[in-house]
Amino acid sequence: MSRVLFHKYEVLRTIGSGRTGTVYLVKDLHLNRLAAVKESTEEFLLAETELLKEAEHPGLPAIYDCFKEQGHTFLVMEYVEGMTLRKYLEKHGRVPERQAVKWAAELCRILGYLHSRQPAVIYRDLKPENIMIRQDGRLKLIDLGGTLQAACGREKEAWCAGTPGYAPPEQWKQTKGDKRWDIYGLGAVLHEMLTGVHPARNPYGRRPVREYDKALCALLDEIISRCTTENTKSAFSSMEQVEHALLDYPSQRRKYLLIHRMKRIALALMGGYATCCLILPLLRGVPENQFPFPYLIKPFIVLILFILFSLIFSKRKRKRQFLRRQEKNIWLTEKKFSGLFVILLVIFGLASGTFKERISSGTAYAKEEDQTLWVEMRDSYERKLLLKYDAVYITNDKVRFEIPAERLPTQELSVQIVAVGEDGEQYRSRIFHIKAEKMEAGSQ
Repeated sequence: MSRVLFHKYEVLRTIGSGRTGTVYLVKDLHLNRLAAVKESTEEFLLAETELLKEAEHPGLPAIYDCFKEQGHTFLVMEYVEGMTLRKYLEKHGRVPERQAVKWAAELCRILGYLHSRQPAVIYRDLKPENIMIRQDGRLKLIDLGGTLQAACGREKEAWCAGTPGYAPPEQWKQTKGDKRWDIYGLGAVLHEMLTGVHPARNPYGRRPVREYDKALCALLDEIISRCTTENTKSAFSSMEQVEHALLDYPSQRRKYLLIHRMKRIALALMGGYATCCLILPLLRGVPENQFPFPYLIKPFIVLILFILFSLIFSKRKRKRQFLRRQEKNIWLTEKKFSGLFVILLVIFGLASGTFKERISSGTAYAKEEDQTLWVEMRDSYERKLLLKYDAVYITNDKVRFEIPAERLPTQELSVQIVAVGEDGEQYRSRIFHIKAEKMEAGSQ
């Protein structure tokens, strides 16, 4: 046989229970509607009844009736269909960023309404279990048994309320309410919505949200930090300030992402330029007398500038940071170097190792392997031209060919330059007779 309260409320099932009482889902037999009935001690319910009678807000449940029966007090309230935020987190893990910010702003409006009451009402026990997500996606605060009227005429309340991790440390030291308690709870709930991490796992030691997901914006960490900080100068002083920061967040996030992309593009261009300075000379060929310097001077300068700009743009702290792998509940160390920086280091290693043989082999000079006459080619600035066989050199100035005396195959030599045009016609220079005064030992 089903239980009927006050001859009109048929108990269907138990919705939940807690320190302040048990909540039942009932059916109003007179009005043929569902309602929620809370059974608890008279002290808590009377304060809750007076509060709900005066409060009218879409984010708060409406009160229908209040009665006593068999020594117990019962409060009949609006039944809110949907699921609690705790159920949502258990099902989905965490809340998407935009939705989390939207819900946090909605909670600001609900709590701001309570704080604006005369006397001010402090909710004190904000947590996912007490936040109901309706079928239309809007939120309602339930279980107002822990609320406190800060100026209700008594110096102190007779009992404390709150949940570890969601309540600030000072809430356990005093019972007179403060708006900052609810602001702290909002910051804790927002952090849990974004990360899916219950604050009770590490009370008062929550980590930045970007350590859980790099896609989240750093501005969210600033909002959460200002909600939960103990420094009263930097903390939010009202729910209106928190709501303004959350409503302004989308535009600030777009600016942040734009600046972040511009920084990344600038770093990518600088890294690409450093890579080109390192690779292109290798492709053309580097003589022995220019390796490692002056060949590496320009790449080194660009690389140092790239590292400096990376440190300035990233603004990373020197302490070690950690990434959390949520599904395994372990912490992994963050990478110390960016991918582009590692690529540059690999290229430099190849330049000093793999390409060294090619650099010192002499194939960059204008000669063939079967020739015994060593000829060097220089421009008007005395720079040696790094040309491979069949390479094309474009110039609007003179080109000079040099034959080192120590490279002559014989003491006396006759030289004539034969040039072949694009049409195949040959052009011959005068014949030059060269006599070397000193020959290397063993030359013929």
